[in-house]
Amino acid sequence: MDLRDLLSVFRARWIAIVAATLIGGLLGLGISLLTTPTYQAKIQFYVTVAGGENAAAAAYQGSLGAQQRVQSYAALVKSTDIAQEVIDASGTNLSPREVAGKTAATADARTVLLNVAVSDSDPQRALKVAEGFGEILPEAIKRLETPDGGGPALAKLTVVNPPALPTSPVAPKSERNVAIGLVLGLLAGVGVALLINTLDRRVKSKEQLESITGKPVVGSIPFRKNEDKEKGAEHLVPFREGHSPAAESFRRLRTNLQFLNVDNPPRVFVLTSSVATEGKSETAINLSLALAEAGNRVLLIEADLRRPLVVSYLAMPDKVGLTNILSGQAKFEDVVQETRHDGVTLLACGPLPPNPSELLASDMAKHLFEDLRSKYDYVIIDSPPLLPVTDGALLARVTDGALLVVRSHRTTTDQVKQAVDNLDKADATLLGLVAVANKPAKKGSTGYYDSYYYSSKKSSTLEQS
Repeated sequence: MDLRDLLSVFRARWIAIVAATLIGGLLGLGISLLTTPTYQAKIQFYVTVAGGENAAAAAYQGSLGAQQRVQSYAALVKSTDIAQEVIDASGTNLSPREVAGKTAATADARTVLLNVAVSDSDPQRALKVAEGFGEILPEAIKRLETPDGGGPALAKLTVVNPPALPTSPVAPKSERNVAIGLVLGLLAGVGVALLINTLDRRVKSKEQLESITGKPVVGSIPFRKNEDKEKGAEHLVPFREGHSPAAESFRRLRTNLQFLNVDNPPRVFVLTSSVATEGKSETAINLSLALAEAGNRVLLIEADLRRPLVVSYLAMPDKVGLTNILSGQAKFEDVVQETRHDGVTLLACGPLPPNPSELLASDMAKHLFEDLRSKYDYVIIDSPPLLPVTDGALLARVTDGALLVVRSHRTTTDQVKQAVDNLDKADATLLGLVAVANKPAKKGSTGYYDSYYYSSKKSSTLEQS
């Protein structure tokens, strides 16, 4: 996955990423609001050690000895005995273990300073405990550093920075928590977006389709909200009304068919799909209209003998048709119908048979398609999907091949692979693919600019008229 693919994923999942980021920030804020504020009282001691008779040597030895001792004094702060004395001196109702848990001592190995910090939810109690350490710790060190035989103590602890009453809490740090929450939320959102993209097996782009199948995408049909969503719509592209994005996409498909085989372009071919509701019937009808617009004689055959939709989209009768011919009950001339669209003739499916696959695989069907080749410039056959039944693959084998219609963001890559495999096993030719958009094009894509250009052009024409 390159940078462009990543940006595409983030653009498609930006709502989830933003939501996760905001949730992370809110969680950080919530933790801060629910956390009890903690105050900290600090006290600082200075350690001195008695030296020898020589002044210079005494100074050096004293400094070295103090640095060595200060680390031990930091550990001594955690002593339960010291803690108990601090409790007695401060008059707080804490246990030695609680005092030790609330106290932290630090000492820099390069200095002779000992820092003690007491944290508590009560600032007054934190101050009293810190003052207790200021009173008890120097006396405790004096006792420990006094030789057994008596005499002056070898080291002394002096308070240099007495504690003060803390006025603002040291925790929670709301700004830091919110910032951490936002960052973690952002990372979580990006991770979820990438995970969803990895688990999402739907076809998302033309490049992905071509990579999966090894065949070119010869047509990209844009999303058409009104035609696809209106109840009772015929799903027909209004070619006569101007240069709509949909009309132009079918005209490009018409042109691209010429380049699939320059010397012998396909003239009798099947429109099929992997599964149902991918737009194959609608594509078959509109491609027929686009070819007829260029002056071709086009025959559209409804060969989906299980769930025919072409006749309903064109509002044509379906009492007789293909099944009557294949069963020997009628001749082609007796059942073919002229449509209200110039240049487009329809062969309806006829009565639904109990054995569609056997009829479509018969010699009668093969001879019929060969005869029709000489009568029409193009014969377009609408067939059932490839995965549920074998009808489409059987038809593609006895014609010039199949155009596979794939609805992006709905059809999965596994379904496309299986459909291509079914064609291969039937020894049928896959001519190319037609991608049908399942949602509006995003700003920045080719489809978006096509839509913008043609809609703007249409608006300008209306204004001029």
